[in-house]
Amino acid sequence: MDNQLKRELEEIYRRYGFETAKVYEPENVIVFTLKTGYFDNADIVPLSESANTKKPFDDFSATGYACTVRSFLSPKQTETELFKGFFSVASILDRLDKDYKQFTNNIVKPFADDARYEYINAPYSVNGKDGSKSPAAEVVARLNAARPILFLIEAAAGFGKTCTAYEIVHQLIQEKNYLPLFSELSRNRKAPIFRYVLLDEIDRKFPTLSSRLVQSEMINGRVVTILDGFDELLRKTDEDDDFENQEPMLETIGQFLTGNAKIVLTTRRTVLFEGDAFHSWAATHSDEFELIRIRIGEPSLIDWLPENRLKAIQATSLDIKNSLTNPVLLSYLRCIPDDKFDAVIESPQGLVERYFNFLLERERLRQDLQMSVDTQKSILTSIAADMISGGYTSEQRDYIVDLILKNCIQEIEEALVLYPSSERPDKEFIANKIASHALLDRSSKEENKIGFINEFVLGYFVAANIINDDDWLNDDVRFLEPAVVSYRPRTIFERKELLERIRQSLEFTAISYKTDFTARLIGAVDFPLQSDEAEGLEFDAVKFGLETIESFQFNDCTFRSCEFALDKLSGVTFLNCKFYGDNVATGKPAGSIYILGEVGDSEFLKKVIENIDEIDSSVLPTHALLLERHVLEKFWPVGREKLMHKHRPISGICNGYGGFRPDEIYNAIHQLKKRGVLLQPHSAAFVELNFDRLPEIRHILGRAQ
Repeated sequence: MDNQLKRELEEIYRRYGFETAKVYEPENVIVFTLKTGYFDNADIVPLSESANTKKPFDDFSATGYACTVRSFLSPKQTETELFKGFFSVASILDRLDKDYKQFTNNIVKPFADDARYEYINAPYSVNGKDGSKSPAAEVVARLNAARPILFLIEAAAGFGKTCTAYEIVHQLIQEKNYLPLFSELSRNRKAPIFRYVLLDEIDRKFPTLSSRLVQSEMINGRVVTILDGFDELLRKTDEDDDFENQEPMLETIGQFLTGNAKIVLTTRRTVLFEGDAFHSWAATHSDEFELIRIRIGEPSLIDWLPENRLKAIQATSLDIKNSLTNPVLLSYLRCIPDDKFDAVIESPQGLVERYFNFLLERERLRQDLQMSVDTQKSILTSIAADMISGGYTSEQRDYIVDLILKNCIQEIEEALVLYPSSERPDKEFIANKIASHALLDRSSKEENKIGFINEFVLGYFVAANIINDDDWLNDDVRFLEPAVVSYRPRTIFERKELLERIRQSLEFTAISYKTDFTARLIGAVDFPLQSDEAEGLEFDAVKFGLETIESFQFNDCTFRSCEFALDKLSGVTFLNCKFYGDNVATGKPAGSIYILGEVGDSEFLKKVIENIDEIDSSVLPTHALLLERHVLEKFWPVGREKLMHKHRPISGICNGYGGFRPDEIYNAIHQLKKRGVLLQPHSAAFVELNFDRLPEIRHILGRAQ
């Protein structure tokens, strides 16, 4: 008898709840038993091709066990078979396939009965480098890696996070090698804790299995966790994106990232994932798991629209750069019948209203709903108002029905009058029709939850509340960003109006949000930027320098066809930024401007700013030593007996504090990397200490022993 094989099989079966009942050495067979309720089951497992299973089968059958004789398999094959059987892999994949088809059908059917869904790949980056496959393919290609990986898929509101999550699930269904644990995380008013949410999802998706068994298969990498809308779980606090408040949630995720586990989180771009604290947290755990950040950008019209429709749109007065950068509107223009498309481009400036009027008119026909388009808008705006007030984006269906009956009774009564008296329904009937509205029926994943079908639609009705309230004040980015996205396709006059309504709210958000939302709405940054930093933003045709920009740092930002009035810029640093298109700089700089580690064409800036020569350590040895000491103290602060950090983000080291210029600090980092004192770890945005050079590090810091 192969004792090694026997031990491995016992370990595998024990994990699935079996007990070793008996070993038949002459027959070369081992029997495992499992009791489930009234049933006693026995697996007759041969340990060789020549094993005799008849006696073990007869013995255990005679004592009342339901016996199954297994084929001779390797431990790995045995584990796979047990996994398929216990997790009902085939039936779960079939259910997920139906969910995928229903989700995709819900996207295109409102536009035309014969419309076909197709996942359109948008430009994206992987850890800062341009991707060439698709976000879903990038994830699937890494699932067989023998290490734990956390995938963070980031995009603006309404830019395809949920579609990408479903596309990952769809690809896993096709491959059949992995089982997705997929959930859309809709935050309700109870603000659940991540750990309990995840354990609850495990119990709901696998009710007959122990959570310990499911977690063990997550660790093995067979169960791939895909959580859509992670930002919905971020607790609302006085400092919404304060890292210290959110770190316990990330630490919980880290606890699940062991073995070969793979966890995919989709989230809107949030300050939580941009700051120095998060980068340091990720670097601290880089030896435990790998972080893959996938950022989805704005869609390309060429990928979305057929050539004839693209040419027709280009021939109109439509502001394509602003109006057609949203997948929701592109889906509309891609799928609607030709006659509807022709009508849209006749008056392109009303694109957004035409989109909603089209959907709401179809809804009247779909549900035989005797309710005007304007009345439907009024009710949906009221629902959005309650979401804003209650701080939730989805709720139980019964709650939404009661809300409609409570707040929209006048609209319901007006609709009832339009029905023939012989066919007139009651108020509850109308309220339930609205709760089943095409713009509210999110998906089958949360069948008892009601939320707007996508963030563009949510933003439309949030914006309606903002415009109608002169004193509107709310700094919840989950509502601000969708409102901004929904208004970007509108006229500049309408965009300015929304901005004026939310200016006071933006004062209570992080500077990155304030800068991003303002730039998206009016194509300019019209307020001072001072003593702060923005990270990971994309600016397209934005004007900088309408107001002072002083002692400010742009980290990993992208600038396309932007304008810089340099006479308002002083002490500004561009670190690892990308410059594309026809960027323009005018005037004479008011102060120093530093371009460090740039990508693309930054000549437009370099031509008009005074280049600062790299510090020559042979000429200024004391100064060079102080700079290197400043860098290394970021890892080993003064007054600390031990090293505090192994990794540090370059952006945090080069922020200009400490009396040194950012370019000096950047050059000092370069020199330390050149000498091997610092190394580049998993990301070019970080540096790490080379512990093999610890004596030299101590010497530079003046702490030699």
